[in-house]
Amino acid sequence: MLHEISLFKNGEITYHNQDGYADEPAERTLEGNEHIAQAQRFARYWVYRKRGYDTLEPRRNPDRILAAVVAVAPLTTDSFEHYFGDLYQQYRSVYGDATPTVDLPEGVDPKETVYMKDIYLGLGESGLDAAAAKILSQPKLMTLIGATVNVGGERPDGAEFLPEFRDIVAEASGRDPDSLMSLRDGLLIDAVSKIGVQYGSIDDATTIEGEQPPLERDPDARVEHFAYDAPSLSEFHIRVVNHLVCQARDCYLLAGIAPPKQLRIGGPGFREALGLYNANPLYEQYWDPAVEISTWFDEHTPSDAYTSDTS
Repeated sequence: MLHEISLFKNGEITYHNQDGYADEPAERTLEGNEHIAQAQRFARYWVYRKRGYDTLEPRRNPDRILAAVVAVAPLTTDSFEHYFGDLYQQYRSVYGDATPTVDLPEGVDPKETVYMKDIYLGLGESGLDAAAAKILSQPKLMTLIGATVNVGGERPDGAEFLPEFRDIVAEASGRDPDSLMSLRDGLLIDAVSKIGVQYGSIDDATTIEGEQPPLERDPDARVEHFAYDAPSLSEFHIRVVNHLVCQARDCYLLAGIAPPKQLRIGGPGFREALGLYNANPLYEQYWDPAVEISTWFDEHTPSDAYTSDTS
């Protein structure tokens, strides 16, 4: 099927013509409407990847999300608690006896609420945006990310992968590695927001944004997760990293193409994707780590889907 799509450099779709489905959304099947949406998401992704234009929503850019994985995964327990301890405490208030760090409106079930926390990346006074694509384009880094979340091998210890992370960041940003603080102390994290919440159905959700830091730019990633019973801060740390990896996975699946093999793990990513995976026959239960997945859309994925023509 041929799709003809035009879009502005900001990602706005200005024209979409195809010969396989009815023009009116109400006359299409559930799968037909999602195929149209996939084509538009893929167009935005392809122009971003091949032309370098900022056509993706900031928090739907797999490179930004994976940069957040690189930033969050190596943190020490103390550093992780500094940035995400309030979110962990909120979860413990739902499934334990901790004091809540954010109050919910009357009548809202804390177990049916999505808790959100935005992550802003950077290198001191230098933002990460210019270096992010270059950092994430290196196959070695994807291998390290896969190992970090136990995909395709055992988790390496800090002595094995932390210096390599820092060297890659230093090379991409034009810095001397010795001038950079440790990734374990939060090298790549500029700031995080306070906790926000979202409740109600996916189609009619009420969102209360968390207080944002005084930065004049969009966040690079957002943790958006229902509360669960996290037995320890270290276990919560692992779950947050895996959640972010699953969001990067969702960026590819929702565009109708396969994610890189290092991202093919089960678990909840975007809340929007959770609803689609449950309701639309095009998808499988990618959110469930216990489900064996039969398709990752490899047959629909161009051979050069992960490489940039602008680097």
